[in-house]
Amino acid sequence: MRQQAAERAREERERRGFGPTRSHGAKPYTPRSGGYGGRPSGPPSRGPGFRGERDRYPGPPRERRGQGPAPYRDRGPGAGRPDRGPMPPRPGRDRGRPAAPYRERPPAKPYRTGVQSAGEGPPRPSPAPAEPPLHKVRRLLSAYQQTAAVVAAHSLGVFGEIHRRPQVAADIARHCASDPRGMEALLEALVALGILDRHGSSYVLPRDLAPYFVPGENGDATGMVEGAPDLYHAWGDLARGVREGTPRFPLGSDAILAGDPGRVRRYIRAVHTVSREAARRIVELAPILPGSSLLDVAGGSGVYAAEYARRIPDVKAHLFDLPPTLEVAREILLAEGYEDNVAFHPGDYRADPFPGPVDTLLLSNVVQTESEEHVLGVFRKAWDALRPGGTLLVHGMMTDADAPPAPATALFTLMMFTVFDHGRAWSVQQVSDWLAQERFGVRATRELGEPFSSKLIIASRLE
Repeated sequence: MRQQAAERAREERERRGFGPTRSHGAKPYTPRSGGYGGRPSGPPSRGPGFRGERDRYPGPPRERRGQGPAPYRDRGPGAGRPDRGPMPPRPGRDRGRPAAPYRERPPAKPYRTGVQSAGEGPPRPSPAPAEPPLHKVRRLLSAYQQTAAVVAAHSLGVFGEIHRRPQVAADIARHCASDPRGMEALLEALVALGILDRHGSSYVLPRDLAPYFVPGENGDATGMVEGAPDLYHAWGDLARGVREGTPRFPLGSDAILAGDPGRVRRYIRAVHTVSREAARRIVELAPILPGSSLLDVAGGSGVYAAEYARRIPDVKAHLFDLPPTLEVAREILLAEGYEDNVAFHPGDYRADPFPGPVDTLLLSNVVQTESEEHVLGVFRKAWDALRPGGTLLVHGMMTDADAPPAPATALFTLMMFTVFDHGRAWSVQQVSDWLAQERFGVRATRELGEPFSSKLIIASRLE
């Protein structure tokens, strides 16, 4: 029985290829030189029980380290595995052997936009969809409608009526002597623009917007709304201005001196709205010493000088501007409680010398209204009015010569063309060069930051 069992085992080994000959025409078994032995040179026919048979007949014992052939990694291509090149050296075992060449891993799959992988940080933001061309054209051509809606509501007294108490559309139309259907359409447009809120059927003016739209409120800024129609009509005639090269709403010195006092008042009040908040930022960016003197040249409503006097103790603030402008400035500063903080000096900055000497001189939105020749003349007068080592502050919209203009800056230049003979937004580099030419040293250039697009140049008078 033992002999029969051994015979069956031998036949089974020959059939599977583990004997001296292989059945079914297979190649004869050739042991690897000095290797592990017992394993065929190529992948065997793996039938059931293959691993068990291999473990049962492991072949000749492996030689001890250092006394036999090279280990498995140096076997040839036909040694039981596909040729994958030399294996990297192992610490402590492959000293003295040449290092295997570096094999790059295949690149990782890119992240899907907006999808976060575990342990790989936050997801990448999804790109904003491009605005369809037709939508962009319609948005640009209909932008005037928003201005018209705000101006109409101010003219009808809508904001003051709603600020008095929230009301329904029918009551607002009756109090403002307007058509009910037209008033409802106007109110809904203002809600869509985010100017009014609607709670049920009642309309409410948000508290933070009341100073901008309600006359007489603390910090009344309605001058900006009242001045919009003048510019509104000037922009409507822009094509003629570009063709002829003339401003459609002149606001230079000659126009103010010989123009309509009502228009001058609307213009000064409109500028005052924006200047009030910009003045607070400038005082923070360029504070002056307590007890020093400040001259605000062509300061309009005088809010810059008043803000310095209010924020810094014992500052002697002076406003230098045209007589019609100073009349409006007195009215505005008196209403806001600042009149006693500012001394008024009438004069034309183009033709008259500046009052002095002073420690600090401010030019806000002056350079942007003038030609290069007039800007250089203003800087010379500023040098004469300053004490040695005094500070010159130049504020306004200025471009960067090395970058394309932002939309706000480009439209500002177009507006300067609409209202001044030589107005434009000069670059920071150009203004700095003019300052150096007129014996000023630029100390810093700072941006006011949102919501302003203007910049502030801080310079010192050089001897």
